[in-house]
Amino acid sequence: MAFVWIIILSVGLIQGVFIITSLQTLFPRGSKKTWLYRLLKAFQITPVLFIFASSIWFFFMVILPILVAKPFTSFEGICYALIASYLWLNMVFNYLAAMIISPGYPETRQELEEDTDIDTESLKFCGKCSRVRDRGTHHCSSCDSCVMLMSHHCPFTNNCVGLNNFAYFYLFVLHCSLGLVFAAYCTYAPFMACMLNYRSSFYNPKVCTELGDYAVMFLVVIFVLLFIFVMLCFHTFLLVIDMSMIDFLKLCQKLSLREFLKNILIDRGLRKKKLLLRKLLLYRREKWWKFFIPGFNEIPELLPPDEFLV
Repeated sequence: MAFVWIIILSVGLIQGVFIITSLQTLFPRGSKKTWLYRLLKAFQITPVLFIFASSIWFFFMVILPILVAKPFTSFEGICYALIASYLWLNMVFNYLAAMIISPGYPETRQELEEDTDIDTESLKFCGKCSRVRDRGTHHCSSCDSCVMLMSHHCPFTNNCVGLNNFAYFYLFVLHCSLGLVFAAYCTYAPFMACMLNYRSSFYNPKVCTELGDYAVMFLVVIFVLLFIFVMLCFHTFLLVIDMSMIDFLKLCQKLSLREFLKNILIDRGLRKKKLLLRKLLLYRREKWWKFFIPGFNEIPELLPPDEFLV
């Protein structure tokens, strides 16, 4: 039962950081960093890595031997193992890539003056970090730097999500959702049989005794799945309306419900050309199938023009 409680506390810690970070983005004036936020930020990556490591162990050592009589030699067991390994590998790879790879920082005034002959007087620079301010560029107070096409500062990766690493972040959330759906499928039968005494073909008193408190993991999986799925839907919605998370939250503070329906859902959702979708996602891979295998971005030399970017 201790393992289950550790997983629950890890999930709670992750969501606590996410909620506090979202509130700071939504209400920047009254969201000074508190001691609680500093404490949560210091440990926000550790629970995610722990869940990654424990999930693959839990599947192969606990769930798979219960679901399949011969887990490592039968065709059914091999199929289960391949699906779990594929989803886990994609999830971990894209998470680490989103955490490690730079989101894309514009050049500073000093770098332009030293390395190029560009007239810096015609450019706009950030007053906080002296980097070039293009459309879609935002200054991140956590990173103390401007980020190109910044979406938000992610509490899960402790890194900004921008031009160069958005595809990794989105694919992490996507594969995480798929992996949790698969986990829910694998843990549903043990939960129903061992926790609710549902008399199915799976029900076996001996199996339930061996499984013990691990049967409750279905509820933990469902709870995390709902949270991650909402994130996936939200960021997909942002791509459809062609807005970053920062711009969306700022605009929501100013618009009424009627203006939101007209300006966001109709004008931007149905009529707006999807520049962010192309720049942040579609231009990251040469072929569509490369989104489904672990791989690094293939950033083209020329990106689509910014005439449609707000």
